[in-house]
Order: sequence, then C-alpha cells, then structure tokens
Amino acid sequence: MTLRAEQIRYRYPSAKEWVLEDISIEVGAGEVVGLVGTSGRGKSTLGKIMAGQISGYQGEVLLDGEALPARGFSPVQLIYQHPELAVNPKWKLGRSLAEAGDYDDALRKEMGIRDDFLSRWPNELSGGELQRICVMRALKPHTRFLIADEISTMLDVITQSQIWNIVLDYARTHRIGILAITHNEHLAKAICTRTVQL
Repeated sequence: MTLRAEQIRYRYPSAKEWVLEDISIEVGAGEVVGLVGTSGRGKSTLGKIMAGQISGYQGEVLLDGEALPARGFSPVQLIYQHPELAVNPKWKLGRSLAEAGDYDDALRKEMGIRDDFLSRWPNELSGGELQRICVMRALKPHTRFLIADEISTMLDVITQSQIWNIVLDYARTHRIGILAITHNEHLAKAICTRTVQL
C-alpha cells in the first residue's frame, strides 16, 4: 500500500505566491519518510493536504492509486504539532478519545495515559500529556498512514523519546507508513527510512 502526493500545487486563498509548487512525495507501508525543511516552506500544508484536510489544491493525493475516501474513518491520520487544536475544549478527554473510535486499552496505558486523564478537561493536562491523547486518537485499527507534524517539538527530550518509540513500535507491528514532518535533521536521521527536503 502507498500514499502518494502527485504534482501538488497550492496557495492560500488570499495569497499570490504558491506555498507548494509541483511537489510529489510517496510513503510506502511500514516506511518512515522524513519531510525536512525550515519553517514557512509548506511542510504542514502538504501534510494536511495528504491527510485530506485541505482542498482547493492542484494535483492528486492517491491511496494505492485511488482517491482518499471522502467519508468514514480515514486510513490517513494527522497528528498536529499543537495538540490543543485536535481536541474539543468542551469535551472531557475520555469523550475525545472515544469519539475517534475503538482503542487498545493496553496501548493507552503504555502511552502513559492514566485513568484519571479521561475525566479531565484538555486545559488540565500538560502539552505532553495532551499529545499522548492525540497520538492515541490516531493509532486506530484502520490507520494505514500517519502524518506526524512536528509532534514532539514542544516536548522535553525524555517525552519525545517515549512517544516516538511507542509510535514506531506500533507502526512496525501494523505496517503503518509514516510521514514525519520536522525541521530537526537529527531526529529525521534517527527515525526515518529516508528523508525528503522541502
């Protein structure tokens, strides 16, 4: 199985310049591809396009040669750099986790998501704790590709290592392809099968 962005061109509605111009990238099952570049190069925008969260672009995003499904649970999941953007601030975290579908309770505990987290509001957790919830929301039985957009940038080194080790182990076991968006070349070299500069 492959996820491919083909000749993507995109500019924001109010902009005159293209933020992405004729960009192609492919991620295979079980592969970890690093998308590396400085801020402002369109890495996050490309990730959102590949996850089906931005429309109005030129080019194609294909899952095994077919368009991404428009409805239902997407096999391509995006984890944001800022976890507060991915959860409803008016929902307790147990509801946010359940809303994303069934989850592996053993994996939840391995991720360090304590039982008492589920009865809390998002603003009652630290950034690292909330990011663990967001990672859990993305690691579902039907997930085949993961777009990880700077998911550990805001975290301390120990938490970064813990989260990435769990994500990589899960991806290897379930043959999930990962697009790891980062400006950190050292991280990309440590976790990625190959890297692409943007």
